[in-house]
Amino acid sequence: PPFHSQLPKGGVAALPQTLNPEHFGDPRVRAAYAMAAKVRGVLYQEPCYCGCDKELGHTSLLDCYASDHTAGCAVCVQEAFLAYELHKQGKTPAQIRAAIMRGDWRGVDINRPPDLKP
Repeated sequence: PPFHSQLPKGGVAALPQTLNPEHFGDPRVRAAYAMAAKVRGVLYQEPCYCGCDKELGHTSLLDCYASDHTAGCAVCVQEAFLAYELHKQGKTPAQIRAAIMRGDWRGVDINRPPDLKP
């Protein structure tokens, strides 16, 4: 799946915004969107393995959170929860991408969202 190897010239400010978490009723989805808003730059540099690139034209995991796609996709939630946790551990986007490509996201429990506190 596609991803961006670096941020655009305008940095994080040039990236699309994620949707408002309060728009969603499912607490897992709310947590995913809240978390995505904190790491937009990381998600922009990650692939998504749910097939959204072919079905929706997404070019990174961030695209899933700039739309309501994630609300119905456990893969997007798992990948972003993993990306967020690894980012909090100090991993680079490239290291996070390697973990996603290995399939580490498959072991993420969407019923246990990451702690959003710094």
